[in-house]
Amino acid sequence: MSEEKVMVEKPVTFYSGSSRLAGVLRYPSVIKDPAPAVLLIHGSLEQDRDGNLLNRPDGRPIFKKNFFLEISKRLSAEGFATFSWDRRGFGESESSIRDGGYLQDGIDAMAAYQALSSLDLVDPERVAVLGQSAGVYTACLLAEKESRPKAYILQGGLYRDYEEMMIFNYLRVVDYASKSPENLRWVEENDPLGLVIGLNLYTLMERARMGEVEHQFSYKGRTWRIWHDPICYLPEHAPRNLFKYIQKPTLVIHGACDLNVPVEDAFMIERDLKKHGNENVELAIIPDADHSFQQIAESYDLTLRERMSLESFRRPYREDYFMAVISFLKRWL
Repeated sequence: MSEEKVMVEKPVTFYSGSSRLAGVLRYPSVIKDPAPAVLLIHGSLEQDRDGNLLNRPDGRPIFKKNFFLEISKRLSAEGFATFSWDRRGFGESESSIRDGGYLQDGIDAMAAYQALSSLDLVDPERVAVLGQSAGVYTACLLAEKESRPKAYILQGGLYRDYEEMMIFNYLRVVDYASKSPENLRWVEENDPLGLVIGLNLYTLMERARMGEVEHQFSYKGRTWRIWHDPICYLPEHAPRNLFKYIQKPTLVIHGACDLNVPVEDAFMIERDLKKHGNENVELAIIPDADHSFQQIAESYDLTLRERMSLESFRRPYREDYFMAVISFLKRWL
């Protein structure tokens, strides 16, 4: 039987404050008792319930990687339900993603958790939270307020200061473009926004630290308007301050070749969780995997180009990633 045939989908709507959000419960087609479930929390590269990036400021088309859909297929085949939703302003969800930024994401995740836990097909005593990338930050915000989750999976999470991650991502684009006229032309065609941010990075970060959220920059006759949530630049909201709230069994998992968040952050998160008394922390580093746990290209240069152009979304997912997640969930749910 194929993975598609063993999974059923049930649309679910719920409210976060006054905003109506839309999601989906995915679960095994054969289910005798309420199922253990996993709440899937978006990162910056996941905007809809299937785990896709739907649009970007430069308007270029994006291949649908269906990350959450692929996770749901694998977990459903193993007896787990999943719940994911369209972020506010995307798909069938109302309001704007700019309404509150990262802190609003935490409020929305709490509403999604409550919606999931109330469903008849789900065992509310066996719910895990999976945060991907920026979703790790959101998962920590949820853990600060909610004690019920049975376990956590923290994927590709940032530990160090937010501005270090910005430098890691965007100065690399400028450096690559500066190596040759051909490289510059390629970046201008395939990652113009990354280049604009990189060229203006320190100005953007300085303005963000002052609380500005709207930024305007010009490059070769084109004006770019960038919305950037400054919350993570504030010391009290730094990612490293939030892991202390996660006191349940935790899998920290990271791609060995992640070009979005350095793999060293996974080791920092593991150490911090243990330092704050979490006695059940596991670490898994997936070889030859990128930020979305997809197979990297054959060379670093091609891997870097695919990261900037997002052609990496076409790569297959690493099966050892799914195996690590499933193994962890079977032991703790």
